[in-house]
Amino acid sequence: MFAIVDVETTGGSPSFDRITEVAVLVHNGKRIIESFSSLINPQQEIDPFVMALTGISNEMVEDAPLFEDVYPVFEELTRDKILVAHNVRFDYGMIRREYKRMDRRFQRKHLCTVKLARKIFPGLRSYSLGTLCKNLEIPIMNRHRAYGDAEATTVLFEKLLFNDRKELIYSELENELSEQLLPPNLSKHVIDDLPEDTGVYYFLNQQNKILYIGKSLNIRQRIISHFSNDLKKARYAELKKNIYSVNYELAGNDLIAQLIESAEIKKYMPPFNRALRRKKYRYGIYVKEDQLGLKKFEIGPMRLEEKPLILCTTKRSAELTHERLEKKHQLKIFKQLMSLSYKNEERSIKVRKIYEERMKRAIEDQEYPHENFFIVGEGLRSSERSIVCIEQSEYKGFGYIDNGIQTNRPDELKEFIQFGFDTPDVKRIIKRWIKKNRSTSIIKY
Repeated sequence: MFAIVDVETTGGSPSFDRITEVAVLVHNGKRIIESFSSLINPQQEIDPFVMALTGISNEMVEDAPLFEDVYPVFEELTRDKILVAHNVRFDYGMIRREYKRMDRRFQRKHLCTVKLARKIFPGLRSYSLGTLCKNLEIPIMNRHRAYGDAEATTVLFEKLLFNDRKELIYSELENELSEQLLPPNLSKHVIDDLPEDTGVYYFLNQQNKILYIGKSLNIRQRIISHFSNDLKKARYAELKKNIYSVNYELAGNDLIAQLIESAEIKKYMPPFNRALRRKKYRYGIYVKEDQLGLKKFEIGPMRLEEKPLILCTTKRSAELTHERLEKKHQLKIFKQLMSLSYKNEERSIKVRKIYEERMKRAIEDQEYPHENFFIVGEGLRSSERSIVCIEQSEYKGFGYIDNGIQTNRPDELKEFIQFGFDTPDVKRIIKRWIKKNRSTSIIKY
């Protein structure tokens, strides 16, 4: 049995946007036997571009039911069915987010009609729903509305079923993870029971010792990709042979998952993890002043009495990092320009100012945006939030706090923090997260 679905949303991001309309058509492989559709109150504004595209306005959804109100019907219609959608990753992701907000898990086998159409009808210029309907003479009513698109996707799916001479749809369902690709000592039931959620996973041997640690936004899919792709590599043959069980730890969001992964790898030193294993930092890049009072970078061995701006494992890695910094911020060029401009005082002052600004930016690029702050993110449940603590520019740990506890006081927030070790890897993880997620909620103190 199939549940062919389509959702309309306030925008294109499952992380921030919400569903405004949902449609489900239950199909038995021959015909539609049941259907449901409803507008949904997303409890937030609809993007103007999306409003123009779908025709769904804020006024139309103002008095519509919440997703949690239609959840019983949606759950009943999709339970034990194979979910089908055009670009299923988007619809599936949006639905999973709505379930998560209700502290529920949504997990279904699913098929993508875009992917299937590429295999069964190869050679087309485009595989958008509109183009496919035009090429395959599928009538499409109410384009960009949930029921209209779901209805058109249903006809498309029927044509895919009819033209599937090589049983590609069956293969897609059965061969998500072939039994032959599984580690010989691991049951397929273990994989089937894994969550499609963010977290850290562990491969263990017969003695329950950790062989490998990884993290993913979708634990189950990442592990399947390991066995389908990564484990074909020669260096993983030994790992595959020795996997007897899989454990996991859920995380509220990707940042927390990365922090847990980094700490766990350094703690357990799994033999098949390399990149994040404990490192010895023997050199550093320090900020010094020259005879003119200008700041400069200087490479040197680690010293107890002085904290470097950047830690490096070897002298060569420090030299390469130093070169990249100078090149990125053009420090060497402006230093040379200063020496050439010493006879022209006005020009010399101007060049010096530019150099100092660039040097300041180069240093700031290596630091956190604030000395003391918390990063606030999603928790494990919708009723909580996660917090990551940075104090005196050092990582102190992370924790989860109930949404019912309304406080931004640092001393109270710190009570929920589980201690974590500050390392260069952690600093890199947090800085990269802040840079990539500009809208991250930060509490400064």
